[in-house]
Amino acid sequence: MEYEIISWDEVYNLTLQLSERIVMSGYKPHIIVGIARGGWIPARILSDVLYTNAMFNVRIEYYSDIGIRGPEPKITQPLSVSIKEKRILLVDEVADSGESLMHAKSHIEDLGVKEVRTAVLHLKPHSKIIPDYYMKRIDKWTVYPWEHRESIIALVKHFKTEDPTLDMAQIRDKLVFEVGFEPTVADYFIKRL
Repeated sequence: MEYEIISWDEVYNLTLQLSERIVMSGYKPHIIVGIARGGWIPARILSDVLYTNAMFNVRIEYYSDIGIRGPEPKITQPLSVSIKEKRILLVDEVADSGESLMHAKSHIEDLGVKEVRTAVLHLKPHSKIIPDYYMKRIDKWTVYPWEHRESIIALVKHFKTEDPTLDMAQIRDKLVFEVGFEPTVADYFIKRL
């Protein structure tokens, strides 16, 4: 598996560029809905730069580990406000399989909205949905800055399963030199395992 570590600056810059695409399309959402948890930060940035103060979330759970999906996405936190007859911008960080985005979009449409459009930072080539707005096509496992801990824990487990003879120094080197984590980040989380 190939990985791409996404920095905070890259997230912010991609989200600004994404906002430009939305503005240029003429779409003006009444409400931004972030898909929890990965879509929260891009949704919050878009809320700020698009001057859309109304922001809510829907939580979809799908992945049980890095690259391991559950049988189907489940809404574990539905929208708790009325969005009837509103224009909605549904935001996530990535459309990987596209299942979570499709599931959330269907949930929102069922609530009687006027229109819902989707936006993500990254689009994987095998996604079942092409979002209305996206910034980059990518075919690597993306690690966002808000998920370093969970990614490192899952990767340590994966590396130990793959080769039980590896010690923590070797695993740390794999995290830094193969995956691309900053040494200080890898060290911080490894010492807390």
